[in-house]
Amino acid sequence: MRYLLPLKGDPAVVKGLPHNRAGGFTLLEVMVAMLLLAVIVTASASMLFLNIKGWEGLTESSDRVLEEHLILARVTTLVQQLTPLVWRDRQRRVLAFAGRANQLHFIAPAPQQHTAGGLFEYLLTEERDAEHGMSLVLYYAPAHPDDETLSLPRRGHRRVMMSGLDGAGFSFYGRKRERAEREWTDSWEAESDRYPDLIRLTRFYGGDRTQARDHFIRIRRQSPLMTTRQRR
Repeated sequence: MRYLLPLKGDPAVVKGLPHNRAGGFTLLEVMVAMLLLAVIVTASASMLFLNIKGWEGLTESSDRVLEEHLILARVTTLVQQLTPLVWRDRQRRVLAFAGRANQLHFIAPAPQQHTAGGLFEYLLTEERDAEHGMSLVLYYAPAHPDDETLSLPRRGHRRVMMSGLDGAGFSFYGRKRERAEREWTDSWEAESDRYPDLIRLTRFYGGDRTQARDHFIRIRRQSPLMTTRQRR
């Protein structure tokens, strides 16, 4: 029995053979690949943009928190260095310290930038202006040796400590009189017998007075008073 081999180029044979893909991809395959590539690139760019925005927001928030901590540390150091002076006459004595719900008034050593030293009068108060909105502002000026009371009337140097607040307030804990009970109060009069034990600085944010942040400052030197002055 003899077998006949098909001739090369026979149409019947060519029809039964698989297609030769050496010629490349079809147009449809190229379009599908480009579409997939565009989707991947778009998704990657969106994720990268969101990550960058998130990182910027986190960095900005961290910077604000760090700045606030540094300012609070500066305020704490300043208040804790207060000099417990008293003006005395025959009838009464007056502390060189007074506090109200929206301000704190005291005497302490000169700021670091004033190399001459000496004592300064400080007023830390809540204040609203067109540029910063509600702010916590510090006024300070050299204390005059002839002064008999705290008298800083918005004079001297001015520095905005915190801005963008919805409010700021002070409260005081301690015993105003020797035989009185310790308690929290919204004011501390200069006629009190002693300095408060604690000062609470409360900041309000976000338009909600219930969203408050408290910072406590412990007074290191209260009584007995270290320095006295005779009133005329």
